[in-house]
Amino acid sequence: MPTCHVVDAARLPWKRGHSEGIAFACQVLLAGEDGGPEAFRFRFDDCPSVYAHMHLTAQFQLLLAGAMDFPRGVKHLQAPAIHYTDHNVPYGPFAVSGGHDMLVLHPRAGGLIAMTNLDARRRINLRGRLFAALASEQQWQALPQAECGSFKQLVPPGFGPAAVMVRAPANARLGMPPAPHGRYEVVLEGSVIMHEREIGAPGLRYSCGEDEAEALITGPAGACVAFLTFDHDALEGGITDEPMAVAAAQAMARAI
Repeated sequence: MPTCHVVDAARLPWKRGHSEGIAFACQVLLAGEDGGPEAFRFRFDDCPSVYAHMHLTAQFQLLLAGAMDFPRGVKHLQAPAIHYTDHNVPYGPFAVSGGHDMLVLHPRAGGLIAMTNLDARRRINLRGRLFAALASEQQWQALPQAECGSFKQLVPPGFGPAAVMVRAPANARLGMPPAPHGRYEVVLEGSVIMHEREIGAPGLRYSCGEDEAEALITGPAGACVAFLTFDHDALEGGITDEPMAVAAAQAMARAI
């Protein structure tokens, strides 16, 4: 069986934090302990410039509410939307507005390091991938071999990491192939049954392994779920005992 972590975000506390003068509220959803996944929920105060930075692991950002504006031709993101980077790929500065609310999802602890750090600039992953997509730009399509339900594919086939939104009525079974490099399954609307627990938005499950995880069952009002799947880049980078990685871990710890 794959390793699975189920998180009911509605039951976790919020706290205020700051990083480089940027203020936000935060929930720690998964702590990244013992090599496990790391996940946060952030609500940034409206800000015209969140500083450029990178993480030492692959990352999905899932924008739940509000807007984010990225430079250098990335795009304006309006929720719901995704932003993906490989390990050591810098992004920003970016602006946040409109009641910003997002999930930051890592396959393992990734730390945080500003691009003002000269050592970090030397470690940039020059071949790393970056991708952003708005759900509103994609059309709903009928689920194959299903009488009801539909999906939006947010990442094009062949990119590597995958992202899809699925909506289905009550008591539908949502199964996915194995995720050997890890997958986050995030409830966007309604609720689903995960390992005998009813989890509402924006609760989630992280699964990783060579075997297929237990299927999700949609709740009495149906559900919309985002499936965010990592590929081989999830094995790269991460927190080690080298100085830059230690500094990145310390910066994340100070921020949250």
